[in-house]
Amino acid sequence: MSRTRLVAASALLVLATSTPAALALPANPGAGRTSTGAVATDDAAALAGAPFHGVGSFAGPAARSEAFDISDQGVVVGAAAVPGSGATHAFVMNPEADGRRLTDLTPSDPRSTRAEAVNRSGTVAGTLGIVPGAGLPQPFVWRPGIGLEVLPLPPGAAGAQAVDINDAGTVLVVGTDSTGVGLPVGSFLWDPAARTYRTLPTTGTAGEGAVPIARTLDERGGVAGGLVSPAGTGAWHHTATVWEPGTLTPHTLASGGGSDTFATDRNEHGTVVGWRMDTPGTAPRAVYWPSADAAPVSLPGQVAFEINDNGRIAGIRPVPGSTGFPFAAVMWEPGDGSRIRTTDLGDQGLGSYVNAVNSSGKTAGYVVKPGATNPYEAGGWWNPPRRG
Repeated sequence: MSRTRLVAASALLVLATSTPAALALPANPGAGRTSTGAVATDDAAALAGAPFHGVGSFAGPAARSEAFDISDQGVVVGAAAVPGSGATHAFVMNPEADGRRLTDLTPSDPRSTRAEAVNRSGTVAGTLGIVPGAGLPQPFVWRPGIGLEVLPLPPGAAGAQAVDINDAGTVLVVGTDSTGVGLPVGSFLWDPAARTYRTLPTTGTAGEGAVPIARTLDERGGVAGGLVSPAGTGAWHHTATVWEPGTLTPHTLASGGGSDTFATDRNEHGTVVGWRMDTPGTAPRAVYWPSADAAPVSLPGQVAFEINDNGRIAGIRPVPGSTGFPFAAVMWEPGDGSRIRTTDLGDQGLGSYVNAVNSSGKTAGYVVKPGATNPYEAGGWWNPPRRG
């Protein structure tokens, strides 16, 4: 399944590390180019069996990148720094082809762009313009051999982010308002055949002014996310919700006694992952719902981002006392009863972050590395944890 994460200026994404989206129209909506200096920088470590494989960047070694998704075939997408600019560009990279070089999907765009998700055919969904104050965001898809297509905005939205795509080519899009800071106005499914949007509905149980904020789209057409409503100045209330395939009927999940909940993903067996806050404004805790009708079960961490069909969950745990980046990427594997196997995916002592997990248990995200002046994010993927 294809997976991704929405980054918007809502309190919904309490641990989002990227900036809110902003619009950047492509200067050249053609096929992407292949970089000449983007070979992964961790090849030697990878060949030696190290768990993390870096993708490098367009700007050479020690430049920022992040991986947002990894397909079942191992194709990685994300954003990487470009030379001579503070911008990052959407990339796709196949570790088994092209010498592991990054392909820049928006080579002529002066603004920052991001590839959010990739499906089994290699079609990529992403967002043009992700820097606050630089305009409003616009969703795109990129197809191998065809190039970039900018999608129309959903009804009632001044901007939009493409946050996921499934194997049928349906694109999950979150609409944003006109303020330029990415406040969401609703979530939509783009049908590439009909070239129309379907709007995700809300329910009366989520409170006045509730907005559907979707995070992942599965192969059956179901959606996971939440209903987010204002709860005072700069505050939001979150209700974990899944939308059923076909009908898109919303189903709110049990809170387990928490004040706020949010669903980040659901696998084909109906297990849902996400987070729960015990009281408003506090740090969340990672949870999973064994089914849409079950109470949430706590995981030993802060946020569960994705779950594959084998039940492997990718997320982050806090790093108490950290003077730098305060999170570490982990994998949880719930077993019989209350047993949960936790595996640190690994970093270089400065923290790490995971965004996606594929069917084989490979995960994508970044590690924090020491730089010449400041630490930087180095995107890549982890192989499945070794088992003795």
